[in-house]
Amino acid sequence: MKKPLFYSLPPAGNKIPIKAIAKAMKDGGRFSVGSFEPIKNFLPAKYLLYLSSGRAALWLLLKALSRIQPDKQEVIIPAYTCPAVASAILKAGLKIVLCDINLDDFGFSKDELEKKVGKNTLAVILVHLFGYPANIGQVKESCRKHGIYLIEDAAQAFGNSLVDSPESKLGFLGNAGFFSFGRGKPVTVLHGGILATNSEEIFREAGKFYGNLNHNRFQNLRYGMLLSSYSVFSNPYLYWIPQGMPFLHLGETIFEPDFLVSGGASLAASLMIGICDGIENEKTVRKENVQWYHENLENIPHIQSPPNPDFPYLRYPLFVEDKHLRDRILDQLTSHGTGATLFYPSPLNELPKLKEILNDTHTYSNAKQMSDSLITLPVHSGVTASNRHKIIELIKKDVC
Repeated sequence: MKKPLFYSLPPAGNKIPIKAIAKAMKDGGRFSVGSFEPIKNFLPAKYLLYLSSGRAALWLLLKALSRIQPDKQEVIIPAYTCPAVASAILKAGLKIVLCDINLDDFGFSKDELEKKVGKNTLAVILVHLFGYPANIGQVKESCRKHGIYLIEDAAQAFGNSLVDSPESKLGFLGNAGFFSFGRGKPVTVLHGGILATNSEEIFREAGKFYGNLNHNRFQNLRYGMLLSSYSVFSNPYLYWIPQGMPFLHLGETIFEPDFLVSGGASLAASLMIGICDGIENEKTVRKENVQWYHENLENIPHIQSPPNPDFPYLRYPLFVEDKHLRDRILDQLTSHGTGATLFYPSPLNELPKLKEILNDTHTYSNAKQMSDSLITLPVHSGVTASNRHKIIELIKKDVC
């Protein structure tokens, strides 16, 4: 099979047309936090705060909760999730408590969560991995019973709802939620995050920190240059160029405990608002690609599809029974520029640097199984029929 020359499909994200950037540059200087009205259908919360990233939004939220309940220091998170969540907790001066996941909806293991909750638990962060809704009902009841804050990590789930309740938007079902608009998210503008809550108390305390943050107008210039580069190099025939630059860390999972916290760039907010108009169309495309993968993968041995094939996943999570087989398939897929990725390579307590900080030697069996078996396939609107067929052909080559 001939490998493509200078071709690499981005694993996730959306196209950002030059026209959209030009319009955002024209309108961006007039943006204010109150300008979120055009996307209230996607962000149905009373209070919104706009920051430089999703992890900055989580940091701000945790600082606010710490002020409300200063005697509690522990935050429970999934053992398999983005290390940015861990970095925000540590930057807020709090302690990380890991909990294993379940393999049905990728949320918490219910039994283990009950064991992890204690008198020092400040909050539980429920992650909607791949944009798929974790079982929030069970976690919400546990948090209510113990007087613990429930935070939703909806960074991968912007615009998504509960499977059986379309009006119940993810990110707004707990005490607060946060979103990200960075690289590879449902709405990608390479910058920005939002803290969302219906709690006046949380908003008031978060506002005290928010008012003291740097809101640098000049970051728009640097951001505009980054946007222009992304618009050009996200093309599959050019994406191999930034992908081959190690210092960009594309596709890598990096723990960065010292990150920038500031107000978000107005240009990014203006662009994000414009791109949100197309989120439903993008979700339709993702859902169709998910269904196609499911139909063409379900009879392949040693392969397992995600729990619900009728959902607009951010990326299609494919599970391979054997780690060595998974690695061989992934090597083939990546070498042919298909946009397939590993996602997070291990449970958080096994990641370099973070491993030393957590000092947690427990084996989180489901988190470990997921990290050893998972491949994510691209489902965004840039995926063509040819891309999909190539992916299936490569998988069958190794499995069958």
